[in-house]
Amino acid sequence: MKSILFLICVILFINSCLVAQEYKAVTVKAGTRVKDYFPVSQRYVYPDFTQGKVSFKNRMIIPSMFNFNIISGEMEFIKSKDTLLFTTKKEIDLIVVGRDSFYYQDAYLQLIRSGLLSVYLKRSMAVKNILKQGAMGTVNRSAASEAYNFVVTGQISIDLKPAEDMVLQRTDEFFISTSGNDFFLFNKKNSIRILPGREESIRNFIKINKVDFDSQEDLFRLADFVSGLISESSKKK
Repeated sequence: MKSILFLICVILFINSCLVAQEYKAVTVKAGTRVKDYFPVSQRYVYPDFTQGKVSFKNRMIIPSMFNFNIISGEMEFIKSKDTLLFTTKKEIDLIVVGRDSFYYQDAYLQLIRSGLLSVYLKRSMAVKNILKQGAMGTVNRSAASEAYNFVVTGQISIDLKPAEDMVLQRTDEFFISTSGNDFFLFNKKNSIRILPGREESIRNFIKINKVDFDSQEDLFRLADFVSGLISESSKKK
């Protein structure tokens, strides 16, 4: 009996940990600053600015101290004690921060699994809802896709003071690439067509293994499988 109770407690503990890893929606009240709702540990990828270097497509390399701001979606760097942002992102070839590598294609993508099919992580803060005060104290929800001047290409200023309450939630998206240049959202459709001629093998792997495209662990296994297929295909040529 004690063993059964212990097992139940362990399962409940594990489940609670899994739930805790999910990003909760945060309501930013009108007239207050976004950054007041997110401590520094939640705003940035690293606890402190970390030594790294940026390589540009013109082969220029510049060392600096870097940190990635999840709320704004910007890679920040220090120059003469000032915190700056890159204005010529499309000229960036690679940013290395500590042991991590970041690429830029409309957003910063961190390499999290290398291989013939590499996996990348995009961290961002999404606007889920705008809560407008309606008549008689009611709340009207507006779609996040509506045009609001405080959202620019999906990026949010940490000093923003919205006119209405807005709901923010961190989102993680995964991307894949076989070259490090062209990146595609890591979903079922793109996974199947990434390797012409082996679509059926990939489709069967996804079906048999019940791949959850929201699970990093599942995506890593799928990426390893596809990398193996790419290796086999290259040997046959």
